[in-house]
Formats: sequence, C-alpha cells, structure tokens
Amino acid sequence: MNFQAIFIVYIICELFELFYVQKGETLNAYMTNLLEMYERGIVRFLCMHPSFYAAIFAAIYFDNFSFLIVGLIILKALDIILKLILLDKIIKTKPLGIFAQMLERDMPLNFPLKAALTLFYAVVFYINFNA
Repeated sequence: MNFQAIFIVYIICELFELFYVQKGETLNAYMTNLLEMYERGIVRFLCMHPSFYAAIFAAIYFDNFSFLIVGLIILKALDIILKLILLDKIIKTKPLGIFAQMLERDMPLNFPLKAALTLFYAVVFYINFNA
C-alpha cells in the first residue's frame, strides 16, 4: 500500500467526521448530535472517529513516529477525551465550568471553522508522511 492510498483513506475519514460527526450549526446542536451517538453506546461513539485510527495505522504502517504524527494523534485523542468528559458531565448534570457559558450562549459553529480544522489535520498528516 502506498502513501497516496492511505492519504485518500485518511481524507475520507476526516470528511466523514466533518459531515456526520460534527453536524450542527451551533454548539448546542453539535453537542446534541454527540450526545445521541454517546447514548447509543461508547463503542459506537469511539468508532465515529475513524481518522484517529487511520493516523495510528499510518504511523505504525510507515514506522514513522515523528513529532508531527505523534502530535496529531495526541490532539485527536484529547479531542475525543474532551468530548467524552463533557458528555459525561451533561448526562450526570454536573457543573460544566467555562463550557456552561459557551452552551448558554449557543455559539455558532460555521462550516469554514470546522473545515479549517479538518484541513489542518490533513495538511499535518501529508507533511509528516510525504516530506
């Protein structure tokens, strides 16, 4: 398997997350979507983040554990962990701290912002393995 094939799979995984997992025009709609996935099961929720697993696979397959790919994997893991912590607090009705203010304001999440993050991850992935 060559880099181009793995990169295309990674891009598809990122696009899946962008259009399916990150649905919602506002922060509340986004969190509601995540909560629905979380309530269906933790395994399903974790499976909804395939780019995390694709990055781990690429690092192992190419035996490349450089700063960029490890940083990318850590960022993705922290993203998933933060979502799980927030969802757990929402379900148990615990105080959310600073996140409560963001949910009260119902901050808009526009598409270019979400797409920029997806593009950032893809560029880091590309630079790491193709440089």
